[in-house]
Amino acid sequence: MDFVELSNHYKMPLIVMSTNWMDYKEMKRVVLSGLQCGYRAFDTARDYGNEHVVGKVIEECLNESGIKRNEIFITTKIGNSQQVKGDIDRQIEISLNNLRTDYIDLWLMHWPYPGHYINTWHKMEEIYYTGKVKAIGMANYQVRHFEQLFKAGIEINPHCVQFELHPMRTADELVAYCISHKIAIQAYSPLCRMIEPIRTSSILNELSSKYNKSIGQIILRWHIQKGTVPVFKSVKPERLKENIEIFDFELTNEEIARISLLDEDYKFHLESASCPGY
Repeated sequence: MDFVELSNHYKMPLIVMSTNWMDYKEMKRVVLSGLQCGYRAFDTARDYGNEHVVGKVIEECLNESGIKRNEIFITTKIGNSQQVKGDIDRQIEISLNNLRTDYIDLWLMHWPYPGHYINTWHKMEEIYYTGKVKAIGMANYQVRHFEQLFKAGIEINPHCVQFELHPMRTADELVAYCISHKIAIQAYSPLCRMIEPIRTSSILNELSSKYNKSIGQIILRWHIQKGTVPVFKSVKPERLKENIEIFDFELTNEEIARISLLDEDYKFHLESASCPGY
């Protein structure tokens, strides 16, 4: 698998497996299957309630597969409650202990929690300098949040941001802003959860037939060629295999543009539900 090079030259795989809300039994099967298929990046968060399970599963799977820790990429996140506590140096130690590792590849602020996110970022910068995290960033930010952050006189430009992104929500302004500031993008809900307008889309079905690929594969390829890293969840090993088989074909620029025309700023997750005052 190829990589995206972050602004600090650290490398991030082009596709990421999410582990949110999985229990041990389910996650063990999925992660082991993923590693066998070629996945090398895994996403979790403190607020998913299973960060410690991710650590146990990854440790076991690496031992069983013979893959080394430095061959995989782990993302985790700081939740709102940890931001309110403010003891960010303690929170990173908890995450390191949960994940059974001495470093985290990408550490994200889960939300721009009002009244706390700027102070949280300054503390994340301090942790970054210790080497306990290789890259730092955030999730669910809008341009206005970045603008406030930059006005605060930060020392480290965010390396990566994760937000909802798919053909029905292309977030053109935010994507352009991130590109202009050299902030890499991870896209969650990258397949728009295969809702009916996606499944019945004429352009997606047309391209599916043309390339002999599933609609999901077409969308993931769209992400890759647009320079965004899809973060998806599946509990089916056969779907994991399908979703990584997207590096043997290429969409045309016109096809990418036609897929992007599906945009209607559709969101599954309203930010204010998880971040009051967002």
